[in-house]
Amino acid sequence: MGFLYGLAVALIWGAQPVVASFGYRASLTAFDLTMLRFAASGLLMLPLFFRRGAWNACGIGWPRALVLILLAGPLYNMALIGGLTWAPATHSSLIYPAFTPLFTAILARVMLDGNDRLPMLGLGMLIVGVLSIKLGAVLQPSGNAHPDAWRGDLLFMGAALMWSLYTVLMRRWNTEPLAVVSLVQVGSLLYVPVYLLMHGTAVFQLDPTAITIQVLYQGILVSVISVLLFNLAVRQLGAKASMFTALMPIVGVSLAVLLLGEPLTLSLVGGTLFIVSGLFLSLRKK
Repeated sequence: MGFLYGLAVALIWGAQPVVASFGYRASLTAFDLTMLRFAASGLLMLPLFFRRGAWNACGIGWPRALVLILLAGPLYNMALIGGLTWAPATHSSLIYPAFTPLFTAILARVMLDGNDRLPMLGLGMLIVGVLSIKLGAVLQPSGNAHPDAWRGDLLFMGAALMWSLYTVLMRRWNTEPLAVVSLVQVGSLLYVPVYLLMHGTAVFQLDPTAITIQVLYQGILVSVISVLLFNLAVRQLGAKASMFTALMPIVGVSLAVLLLGEPLTLSLVGGTLFIVSGLFLSLRKK
C-alpha cells in the first residue's frame, strides 16, 4: 500500500502543470486558478482548523503561521502556475522538482543543525539537466517555441525557493504536518474576498466543466488528498517515500507531450534523464 500511495502522489503532483494548462486554455488566469484552489481547500479544512485551535493558529502561533501562509499560500501558487503563462508545462515539470531539493539542501545546511550534507553529484545532475533543456531551446528552437519562457522558468524557480524555505521552517519550528496543511489552506481563504473585490464574479461565467475540474484537482486532490497520501506513504515506507517525487518529471513531461501536444526534443529527453537521475541520487540519502 505504501508504494501505491507514493505512486498516486507522484501522479497527482506530476500532472499539476498539465491540468493548470487546460485551465488556461479555458480562459482561466493564474488569479482565477488560485482563488478556485483555496476556496475549495480552505472550506474543506475549516473543521480541522477549528479543532486544532484557531486562537493559536493550530498550536503554531500566528507570527510563524503568517510566514508559512506567505510561503505556501496564494503567492506560491501564483508563481508555480503563473509561469505557465510564458513557459510550457514540460519546463514546469522539470525545473520545479529539480530546484526544490537543491534549494532545500542549501537552506537546510544554513538554517538547521548543519548535519545535512549536500549530495553534490545528484545536485550537479539536476543543474546539468535544467541547463541542457535551456541550451537545447536556444540552439534548436521548435516550431512553437516560447521566446519568453525564461520568465516562466524564473517563476518556477521562485516557487521552488518558496516551498523549500517553507519546508525548512517547518522542520526548524518542529511543526505537525497536518496542522500546517489546515492552517495554510484556511489562512489562504483571505485571498478569496480580495480576488472578488478586484475581479468580481466574471470567472463563474466561464466553462463550468473547466471550473469544476480545477476545483476538484487543485483544491482537493493537490491541496488535501495528495498530502494525506504522502503522509500515509511515509508511515509505510519511511524516508524512502521521498523517492516518489523523482517520478514527477516523467509524469509531467509525458502528459504534456501526450495531452498538450508539446514537442519532445532531444534536449528535453536528455534533461529529463539527468534530472530524474539526480533526484534519485539526492533522495537516496536520508
